[in-house]
Amino acid sequence: MPETVAARLETQMNGCRLRILIVGAGIAGATLAALLHRHGERPAIIERGSNTADGGYMLGLMPLGARVLHGLQLTEAYQRASVAVTTYEAFDRNGGLIRSYSLADLVDRFGSWRGVERGVLLSLLRDACGPICFETTVKDIIEREKSVTAIFPDGSRAGFDLIVGADGIHSSTRARIVPDDKVEEFDTGWGGFVMWSTPKNFAGGTYSELWSTGWGLGLYPVPGRVGMFLAGRDGKLSETDGEAYAAELEQRLAAGPFLDALQARDATIRPTYWRMVDYRSSIWSRGRVVLLGDAAAAFLPTAGVGASAAMDSAAALADELSRAESARMNFALELYEKRQRHRVEATEKNSRDLSKLMFVNSAPAAWARDKLMEFYSLKHLINDISKVMAGA
Repeated sequence: MPETVAARLETQMNGCRLRILIVGAGIAGATLAALLHRHGERPAIIERGSNTADGGYMLGLMPLGARVLHGLQLTEAYQRASVAVTTYEAFDRNGGLIRSYSLADLVDRFGSWRGVERGVLLSLLRDACGPICFETTVKDIIEREKSVTAIFPDGSRAGFDLIVGADGIHSSTRARIVPDDKVEEFDTGWGGFVMWSTPKNFAGGTYSELWSTGWGLGLYPVPGRVGMFLAGRDGKLSETDGEAYAAELEQRLAAGPFLDALQARDATIRPTYWRMVDYRSSIWSRGRVVLLGDAAAAFLPTAGVGASAAMDSAAALADELSRAESARMNFALELYEKRQRHRVEATEKNSRDLSKLMFVNSAPAAWARDKLMEFYSLKHLINDISKVMAGA
């Protein structure tokens, strides 16, 4: 008879101090599991996806997230697997360079800002987080005063001191503990295709973005290639495909780095579509169930801070759990939320504010945005994020 999910998890948790189930082995869940292992805990972790390579998309990992890797002794491996980002270039609606921003001051103060593939970072974290039970979800949750029970699709069940919902933007854990009217949606009306390119003459340490009227294009380097984000209005892009949209944008662009990248795109990799929508839950925990990462607050990619914020929150939760008693779990969760909610919502607000600059649909608004960008400093653009990194 095949081993049940509950039996596999029981083996992992045998003799552990706290019985913790982490639902989701993405960036947030894998970071939490790895940090808990460093604290001597042995959480059980399940993931609905399969154990296959998941490149997904490119990440710009800010010091807010990268510093967590120091505590996991993964800094050297991370640096080998990523590229340092030193410059941000903003281009106007016609493809002209508005301004080039050096990241030197930010890097000198807080640490490096690096480009990495999501799948590469995830592999580093998963290697440090202990066994993962793949292709597994939670079918139901039964809450009790002194424990919480997870029921798995095979009918087996296990009791825990805590269940952590780190299962992403469309979290089923969140749906179980948070009413729909307590989850705020922020819809920009835009979306975009993620594609990959290997242009010949691209500055490896530079992020470049062009925002026009109803469309835009961003270039984000990782080792060996460049991630591209081809943005536009969601209603239009939902009726086309990535390759057709790339061809359309080629016709709009003059010679330069954006056209070079589009023409060197890798047509063998299927484009991924990403709606520019985020969510914010006003409830982070109920009883012995708590939300983490995108399940609590999902980010737009406009500031490139979502993965960093998730890792920062995982570090705070791991710290509180390392000192928590099972009988006083609610207190530990209160402390976690008190530490993190204002940090998460400030960085999420920064991402939303940037989306209002980037995602404009009229020529007058695009003209006004381009003029403003001539005067905006990098500090102004990521003011809330900088404050969070500084501990404010």
